[in-house]
Amino acid sequence: MIYNLLKKSDWSFLLDFVSPAFFKVIPPLELLSNATALAKRSQETALYRRAQNDLTAKTEKLFLHLKCVDGTIQLRRMEEGLLPVAQASLEKKQRLAQILVELYFAQFYAKEAFFLDFRLSQFALKDEFFIWSPAALLGVFSPAFSAAMRNLYAGYYGNNPDLMKAALTELNLDWAFDVFIHHFGEGEQTEVHFKVSHFVETFHEIFMLCKVKKKSLRGEFVQLGVVLGLMYDSLETLGVPLNVRSAYVRISTLLDAPP
Repeated sequence: MIYNLLKKSDWSFLLDFVSPAFFKVIPPLELLSNATALAKRSQETALYRRAQNDLTAKTEKLFLHLKCVDGTIQLRRMEEGLLPVAQASLEKKQRLAQILVELYFAQFYAKEAFFLDFRLSQFALKDEFFIWSPAALLGVFSPAFSAAMRNLYAGYYGNNPDLMKAALTELNLDWAFDVFIHHFGEGEQTEVHFKVSHFVETFHEIFMLCKVKKKSLRGEFVQLGVVLGLMYDSLETLGVPLNVRSAYVRISTLLDAPP
């Protein structure tokens, strides 16, 4: 049912990133609840504004070259002469790619809602700033899910397999350590090329193993899958190597620090 609803929606392109097994490893009621909540949040103007304010507060110390604005990028291009991302220099594409990855890590520290719309079409360039006008596709993670994801990445980038395994246990993925190592990649992660095919392949493997082991996933993986799929698609289009480790270290160091 959820598959058919998504297929008929404005977000049907998201199915390109989703394994069919995905719809079989999240309990139907939890899947429906999360999908319904996503749709409902898209109509909540006040929630959008709070997410925007949270991001704006972060830009003061995290995203100095990013501005989150209202209105469509297409209209702003015409009115303000914004430059499409495709016409940006290699250096600026590198900067935007780094911003996208840092935004991804920062969502696990969000006060409430965060933006899932990482499509390149929602970004434009004006002088030294990237203008971002995300659609009202808003994610909300529970504190427990966010904490588990933070610990998952802290374990991986901190070379602490015990912390990583504990985080996977919290996510009901205690059996998936080797799969996640494959997904994250070997080495120092200082020059990573993102490929949608890699994302789809590894997550399909996780979902298929869930089926085999008769394990279920939390509904919040709906939102995680959306933002990861869109991020991978945008980063593959930008086509620049990324120092993912430095992006993680920068965000976690600044946001884990006491206020």
